Amino acid sequence: MKKIAIFFMGALFLLTSCEETESPIYDGSQTLAYFNGTSSTLEVEINDSNTIDIEVGASTISSSDRTVSISVDTDNTTADAAIYSFPSTVTIPAGEYFTNLTVTAVDNGLTTTPETLSLKIDSIDGGGVGSSITHTVSIVEICPIASTFAVGDYTLNFVSGGIGAAGFAPALGTGITVTLAPGTASTERIFNVKCYPSFGFANAPADFSFSLVCGTTVANGIVDGQISGVGCGGSIAFGPAPTPGTYTVGDDTNMTLIFAEDTAEICGSVATTSYTLTKL
Repeated sequence: MKKIAIFFMGALFLLTSCEETESPIYDGSQTLAYFNGTSSTLEVEINDSNTIDIEVGASTISSSDRTVSISVDTDNTTADAAIYSFPSTVTIPAGEYFTNLTVTAVDNGLTTTPETLSLKIDSIDGGGVGSSITHTVSIVEICPIASTFAVGDYTLNFVSGGIGAAGFAPALGTGITVTLAPGTASTERIFNVKCYPSFGFANAPADFSFSLVCGTTVANGIVDGQISGVGCGGSIAFGPAPTPGTYTVGDDTNMTLIFAEDTAEICGSVATTSYTLTKL
């Protein structure tokens, strides 16, 4: 029988990688063109359009303008071409390291389920090469959310769910006060919480994220770079549930938060866990 235990995770950052490819290989002596970041979110209000700027850089400086060619990584793109547009080339001005690529998205069949646009760099003038690291744009339809909506102190209460390996203990505790704050996207809310507090482990609190999407609360789980710190030979992760929680548009007094618990199944089967958030 699996027993739950605290897990401390170290991180290993790889500076280089080796993979089969027919693309030019960067050997350190050439100019490397790259995206300054690997992912972003492009929120489009219902029946509207929006843009996002993605920074494109070069590893060297030049006395002349340089053209960088960019295309869609079709193998990793789910978004229909009718939803997005962007120029196939951008120019890094002479004497500069960076420029911006502007991606436009329009609510042409968009839904509140994110669509993925994966971009890749094909080439740069002057014999340089494009980085093999792509940039992923998550395109999603949203309803406008005021920056003050669902912000402040809330009581977090466990309703149901849990996993057997944890004795069905509340994953985020229960009857506690949490402070909701805006995240990086206008629809995102984050609160800091200790996972599985009833075990008394020394795991550090983590930031839990969810999105307010046109009357539903979509769980994102613990933010990147943080962990629950509790697991069965690993660290339990959380994510969106098949059926999300809900809130009333224009009223942030009460919300339900429903998420998938143990999404990597390190302790057993994935569970669906439900909470309420009540504003104080």
